[in-house]
Amino acid sequence: MVKVAVCDDDISFTGEFERMIYHMSKKQNLSVDIDVFFNGIELVDKIFEEKIKYDLIFLDIEMTSMDGITVARKIREADEIVLIIYVTSHTSYAIEAYEVQPFQFLVKPLKSVDFQCCFVKAYKKIISGNSYFRYKYGKDTYKILVKDILYFQSKRRVVFIHRIDGSIVKYYEKLNELETKFKMSKIDFWRIHQSYMVNTMYVVRKSYNQIELINGEVFFISEDRRKEVAGLYFNQIEGALIE
Repeated sequence: MVKVAVCDDDISFTGEFERMIYHMSKKQNLSVDIDVFFNGIELVDKIFEEKIKYDLIFLDIEMTSMDGITVARKIREADEIVLIIYVTSHTSYAIEAYEVQPFQFLVKPLKSVDFQCCFVKAYKKIISGNSYFRYKYGKDTYKILVKDILYFQSKRRVVFIHRIDGSIVKYYEKLNELETKFKMSKIDFWRIHQSYMVNTMYVVRKSYNQIELINGEVFFISEDRRKEVAGLYFNQIEGALIE
């Protein structure tokens, strides 16, 4: 799931733009969650007061209450990683905007092909090796680099995140829901057991009924999941071949 914010004081444009994102995500089979803001102050407050972490922000530059350059500067105080894409009627702001490291500019009126290319490119970057897994514990939202996660373990309604450095954190969620999220995001985790999901990048050995992770831990693959895991394993190996 990629969390997206759209910030523009043109209400008619934001409505149409939100529909474009949903249409594109459905067409590309991508999973997104969108928040819309009609001024920069609301967006900044959301990020700072509620500790919300966005993956992608579409930001208008020419807004009345707080311009997009100022908004981006404030966002960067809280989040240096989020991708910011400026949506503007003028490209003359490019030099001034450089300091906040925008990912790209989209020029109004938007062309569908330009938006599609930009959005897919941003999505691929987000779900790459530097993508984050976001979870909520209590009133706070946290995020962990996916590549730092070794496996998920579920005990009743508590999910334990085992990290590559040996540390463990927990939060409340059903593993079935977590499995669905990862399938939609196209990030590879295998559900090998009712209680375990493992990061495929750390699987060093697979047999008929076992897998071994890079840290030496060995897990049994439950009987009802062996066929599915075997198929996923085969597809992964086949997809890595260069012919």
